[in-house]
Amino acid sequence: MCSYVVGVWSSRSQAILIWLANIFRRIVDNPTEYMYTIFLEAASRLFTVVDVALDFWKGWSDAMDPGVVVLTESEIRGLTNLNTELVDAVEDGFKVLAAGGVSTPPPMMFTVDSDNEVDVKAAWVRSWGILSIKVATGFFENPALGLPSGNSVLLLLDATTGQTRAVLLEGGYLTTLRAAAAGAIAAKWLAPSGAATVGVIGTGQLARWHARALLLDRELDSVLVYGRNPDRANALIDDLKEHTNARIAHSKSVQEVVEASDIVVTCTSAHEILVRSEWVHPGMHITAAGADATGKQELDPEILYRADRVVCDLRAQALTQGECQHVTDPSMSSDGSWLTELGDVVAGMAPGRIKDDEITVCDLTGVGVQDAAIARYVLGKALGTAPVAAIDPGVRRGVIV
Repeated sequence: MCSYVVGVWSSRSQAILIWLANIFRRIVDNPTEYMYTIFLEAASRLFTVVDVALDFWKGWSDAMDPGVVVLTESEIRGLTNLNTELVDAVEDGFKVLAAGGVSTPPPMMFTVDSDNEVDVKAAWVRSWGILSIKVATGFFENPALGLPSGNSVLLLLDATTGQTRAVLLEGGYLTTLRAAAAGAIAAKWLAPSGAATVGVIGTGQLARWHARALLLDRELDSVLVYGRNPDRANALIDDLKEHTNARIAHSKSVQEVVEASDIVVTCTSAHEILVRSEWVHPGMHITAAGADATGKQELDPEILYRADRVVCDLRAQALTQGECQHVTDPSMSSDGSWLTELGDVVAGMAPGRIKDDEITVCDLTGVGVQDAAIARYVLGKALGTAPVAAIDPGVRRGVIV
C-alpha cells in the first residue's frame, strides 16, 4: 500500500509544484493580466488536488479492507485432495488444541421439519489469527431431487477484527477430508505396527475417504468392506482398487470384518450396536467415526470397558455425542477422566499404543479445530502460501472478489 500511495503522490505533486512556481512568476511579471487566468487555473488545479486525495483514500481503504476470498467446491477440489500434507495440517490443529490454544464452543444442532439436520461448529485458534465457523446440513430427501443430501459452508474470520476473510463453499468435501484425516492420525498413533488387514463398515462418502486415508502410507494385504447395500459396497470396492494393490473383498457380515481385521473403521449413521465385544480381539484398533450426535451408536459399550486405551478427539463431545455417551459402568467416571484426547497423543503428552496386543479405540465426533486447520490449509493453497500462518491483509490482494 505504501508504494502505491508514494507513486500516486509523487507523480501528481510534481505537476502541482511546477504550476505553483509558474503562478508566482506570472504575478511578479504582470499581476493584472494574469489574475483572471490564474483564478480559472486555480479552480482546475483544486479539482486535481481533490482527485489525488481520493486516489490516496482509495489506496488506503483497499489495503485496509481487501475483500473476501470466495472459493467454490470445484475450485477447492482443484486446490487439494487427500494427501499426507493435508493430514499433517489437520494433525497440527490437534497439537494446537492440546496446547490450549483453541477455544471451541459446544456444537449447535437442530432439526428442520423433523427429518433434516443443521449442525454448526466453530473454533478460535489464537496463534493462527483465525475464527472458523462451519454450517453443515443434512436434508435426506434431496437425492430424490437430484441433489446431495449433505452440504456445508465454512467461514474464516479475522480474529483481530472479526471481519469475514474467506467463504469456502465446500459442499461437505472438506468436512469429509478432515474427518478422514483424523482417522489416519488415529491409526498412525494407535494401530498395531504390523497391521495387514483393514475393515471398513459402511459404504458412503465418509467410509470411502476414511478407507483412502488408511491407504496413504500403509502397505496392506487386504481390505474388507461391509455394507447392507451390495451395489454401494461394490462401488466402494471399485474405487479403492484404484488406490491400493491389496486384495479387496465384500464381507458377508460385520462380524466377519471385525474378526479378520487389525484395524476397523466404522462409518455409519447407526443408532444401535453394530460391533459386538466378543468379536474384538487383542491387537486390534477401532476408529469409530459414525456416532456424532446424541443417540447414535455403532459399538458395544463393553468394547470400551475392555480397551486398554480409549482416545477421543474432544472429551466433552465424545461424552455427549460419541460412542462414550453410552458408557454406564460406574467404575468409569462421568467426567471422562478415563479418556485420552487425540491431541495429547500427537503432542507427546499422552501415550498412544504401547504394545501390539493392546485393544485401542478412537471415538471421533469431529471438532471445530479440524475445520479451522483444513480451511487454513486450503486458503494457503489458494494464496500460494500454504499453510497461512495468519490472515494477513497484504497477501490477500489480487485473489479476492
